Amino acid sequence: MKLPLFYRLTIGYVVIFLFMAAASFYAIQVLLQFNQVAAILDQDKKISEFQGKLSDLLLSEIQFEKKFILIKDTSLQDQFVQAQEDFKNNLSELASLAGKDKGKLILEQITSRHDRYVALFSEEVDHIQTRRSYRREDYKEKKEEMVEGIIAGLKELAAHSQLTTYQGIKELGETGLEASRMDFIISMASLLFLILFTVFITRSITRPLSALTEKTKKIAGGDFSGDLKITSPPEIKAFADAFNSMCLRLQEVEKIKTDFFSLMSHELRTPLTSIKEGTNLLLEGIGGEVSEKQKKLLSIISQESNRLIRLVNSLLDLSKMEAGMMKVAKTGTNLGRLIHQAVREIEPLRESKQITVDVNLAEQVPQINIDRERILQGLRNLLGNAVKFTPPGGRVTVNLQAFEKGVKVAISDTGPGIPKDLLPAIFEKFQQANLTQSSQIKGTGLGLAIVKHIISSHGGRIWVESEPEKGSTFTFFLPF
Repeated sequence: MKLPLFYRLTIGYVVIFLFMAAASFYAIQVLLQFNQVAAILDQDKKISEFQGKLSDLLLSEIQFEKKFILIKDTSLQDQFVQAQEDFKNNLSELASLAGKDKGKLILEQITSRHDRYVALFSEEVDHIQTRRSYRREDYKEKKEEMVEGIIAGLKELAAHSQLTTYQGIKELGETGLEASRMDFIISMASLLFLILFTVFITRSITRPLSALTEKTKKIAGGDFSGDLKITSPPEIKAFADAFNSMCLRLQEVEKIKTDFFSLMSHELRTPLTSIKEGTNLLLEGIGGEVSEKQKKLLSIISQESNRLIRLVNSLLDLSKMEAGMMKVAKTGTNLGRLIHQAVREIEPLRESKQITVDVNLAEQVPQINIDRERILQGLRNLLGNAVKFTPPGGRVTVNLQAFEKGVKVAISDTGPGIPKDLLPAIFEKFQQANLTQSSQIKGTGLGLAIVKHIISSHGGRIWVESEPEKGSTFTFFLPF
């Protein structure tokens, strides 16, 4: 018995619908797994941040204990204890992210070595305070061994985190490819069924049914536009290719970021700090009597080391900001107090050049939600630039005004000003050198770029007004 056309069409469409429904459900289930990528990358990012913090804290501990051994100042011992506690606290927070496999074992080794390092320093402090003789070189060798072990452990933890991230993303990518293949197979089966079904009933289908058949072909071909929110096989393939490219790009960016921070933290900042400390010790006469000519050369080395360290720190800050890694922790802050604090911090430079700094604050300035340390960093950069580029005997003016929607801070100087052709690029990286071709003022050329990132991260804006020989005014606005 032959089925009526209505039932044939009904059965055919039901079968096609089941095929498409199965393909759609499978694709949705797989695509939902891609949400894990953000969680994987976020965890790796946090581990990388903790690694940087722990490296910095370990460096602080080394500096404090070395200085204490040399000058026996108990305040340095207290600073060492504080850095030690911060190291332990960060290590504890990192433990919650490291997992229960190899990462936990690495953290246990780091903790053990750090505890041993602290114990060695405590024993040495006890020898010093009780004035008992001991072999300093033995303790130095053992402490260096522990420090090297800690640094190696942090590097191993970063490598393990990166490998875990890569494997997780790779597995999701393979799942996506498998989903694409499975979707393609189901779509082809549906299309084949549709073609056979269409050939069988072509002669008996009217024009409206032909139009419906064409639409069904599109659905069978995978064109899920509209409410379905699912694309066709070509788009799925393009989506898979784009997703794979995105994953590769993320891996490249992550590797570049990790390599950059690792290089800056361990290959540049550590030796520069050692050079600086060694130069200071020589200037203090620790290595023996130093002639005036030698002192002059050592002072130049110390100044250049400080400049390089500032450049490295500025590069790290700017790289984190450009990568979106610099978090903004806003709290209610009195901006006027921050301005006074920044002015106090440049007091030595101001006095050396006999520059007058005037601070004009509005009578009533409400507290504003900002990241106190970041805004203070921006104020330091702007005030430092104003004082550096203002000739001796000049004047720097700071004005703070409150408006209905925010506050405005303007910092003016009586310096040489900025040519108009340089104003559009003044907030770009490494532009400072172009402004001082005829002067001896040295800088990194990163300060204004950092300030712009800080202000932008608070939803504000910054601009400059300047004319040659008439000074400059840098103004930024922060919304409430």
